[in-house]
Amino acid sequence: MQTGDTSDFAHVGPETLAGRYLRRFWHPIARSADLEPGRPVRAAFANEHFTLYRGQSGAVVLLDDRCPHRQTSLAFGWVEDDCIRCLYHGWVFDPAGQCVEQPAENAAFAAKVKIRAYPVREYFGLVYGYFGAGEPPEFPRYPEFEEATGADYSVNAHEVPCSWFQRLENDVDEVHVHFVHSVSTRAIGLKELPEITVTETDYGIRREGKRSGAGVNVPRVGHLMMPNINMTDLPPSPEMRYWTVHLAYRVPMTDESSMTFSIRLKKPEPGAEGNGHGKTSGAVKNRPDWGVDPNEYVEKILAGKMRLQDVDPDYPALFVVEDNVALAGQGRITERHKDRLGQSDKGIILLRKIWERELRALAEGRPLKVWSRPKHRLDLAVTNIRETADFV
Repeated sequence: MQTGDTSDFAHVGPETLAGRYLRRFWHPIARSADLEPGRPVRAAFANEHFTLYRGQSGAVVLLDDRCPHRQTSLAFGWVEDDCIRCLYHGWVFDPAGQCVEQPAENAAFAAKVKIRAYPVREYFGLVYGYFGAGEPPEFPRYPEFEEATGADYSVNAHEVPCSWFQRLENDVDEVHVHFVHSVSTRAIGLKELPEITVTETDYGIRREGKRSGAGVNVPRVGHLMMPNINMTDLPPSPEMRYWTVHLAYRVPMTDESSMTFSIRLKKPEPGAEGNGHGKTSGAVKNRPDWGVDPNEYVEKILAGKMRLQDVDPDYPALFVVEDNVALAGQGRITERHKDRLGQSDKGIILLRKIWERELRALAEGRPLKVWSRPKHRLDLAVTNIRETADFV
């Protein structure tokens, strides 16, 4: 059997190996706060578009993007109750994708027309879709956030101008923090380079950056959950000047661009009340206004019109700019066969090995590993919100 290129992680269309594999999992596609009732949006995932909207009842609906009549995007149409009417000729589709009205056609025709509706969930301020065949897998939950004490959470989304897999590789590369983020983490004095250890687990990869533990030079832990999720303890930055727990999804939009959707624990606003159960209050605190879109800086830097050092060191999204410059600086799709990997790249080596193994099994029709995280919290060096002073 022809296996195809099992090392091609960047091309993610529905006929590619990586695209077929990714479609076996749930993925966030929007922030809940950005989905206003009655205002449909065009959502992108892995080289495909979808129409996403919140009906008048508050329910979220995810459908094929194109009206089957003349292929206009349904996202340009109107939401009526929980249905959507196509802009072009007024065909109406219900939340299950069934056409229920065609103003200029015989009444019997509508019953013969149906488009695909996709399973959708909302959780911790994000909207998730399942784009694969058959029944979706169990929806993953995160006790690290559900059981957090004395914290709210923020929900962020930003575009990354390169392949999603480059962004994912960055999550198992802790050494880059000392160089790429040397300005944004300058206040904490994180000087000691870690000794990296990685282990394949039932859910993906456990990464640890071992340090002496002196001051803020604590061991850091990260958990990469297949296929594209990273949970770690995040050091302070200009946006959040304290250690916190960060969950991030690296979601492909096209082969050459991706989205990061993230949830992180956040200090409650002054005077805010919790939910009375010792857990997160449930109040979604969307990120503060960054002012300039970080990718405006990124594109200028990549074009040689400015330097990374020219960005205000207190710009809230400096952490994002630093990452995106380093990642897109590899090219929108990097040439991995040219990499000279060393001992500090153990996480990247293991990640590529796992992905090649799974894509080879998929290509050959063999069983894939069933990934499953434990129901209890995963271990992290920082398990909630922690001030830098706590380490001294």
